[in-house]
Amino acid sequence: MRDKKIPTKTKSRKRRGNSRYFVFFLLILMGLTALGFGSYRLLANLDWLNVRKLEISGNSAVADSLLRGALQPYLGQNLLKLDQAEIKAQVSGFARVKSVKVKRKLFNTLLVKITERKPTLYVKSLEGDLHPVDEEGIVLEHYGGVYTENLPLVNLLVHNADLHSGQKLSNASLDKVLATHRRILGEAPDFAPNISEYYTIDNTVYIIDARNGLRLIPSEKNLARQLSRYEFVRDNGNVNQSSILDLRTDNQVVVRAGG
Repeated sequence: MRDKKIPTKTKSRKRRGNSRYFVFFLLILMGLTALGFGSYRLLANLDWLNVRKLEISGNSAVADSLLRGALQPYLGQNLLKLDQAEIKAQVSGFARVKSVKVKRKLFNTLLVKITERKPTLYVKSLEGDLHPVDEEGIVLEHYGGVYTENLPLVNLLVHNADLHSGQKLSNASLDKVLATHRRILGEAPDFAPNISEYYTIDNTVYIIDARNGLRLIPSEKNLARQLSRYEFVRDNGNVNQSSILDLRTDNQVVVRAGG
């Protein structure tokens, strides 16, 4: 008979040293964390990292003096301790400011880059004052006593008390006028500088031509082509000054008697 081999149990080798490496890694990680925290604490208390200079860019309507006044509290603060969200909120308090980017520049300079809201129209209140609004209908501040921005105006039945800087003016007539103005800027931008005023009657938008005072009703489609037809009729049609030129009929300019 053949001798049967009795199976023997083989002992598996225990892995040694893994726990040791984990401990070493953990100690190194804790050391680096402590070093980084200590370095931050050291740098955050160095006077030569305190803000001494402000660099502001991107603003045109909001004066540097106003922005520097808003940023004055941050002069003398350490660059590393600055709260960027707080700075952005402070500068965004101006309605003309659409967005703000804040950066630190070694060794003592705070950089603030601004994107301003661009005014699109003047809203004329019942009191006769002009309030600039942007393409979204947000009321913007007006600086100075002279209206230097050459913008069309829209007459609305609103009081000065209802117009608040930084807030959107909810008004159906304004929404229709803004939509029309956006279409003109997109489809017939060369005509836009000729617009003196917008107004609405029975939910219809009217335009007043700044060159001659003629009133026209813009078309809902083929706007650029219809405005070109209007220009031809205006120059060659001997149109009465009180007439209203209706561009809503395709390929025609309908001259209506005005009141």
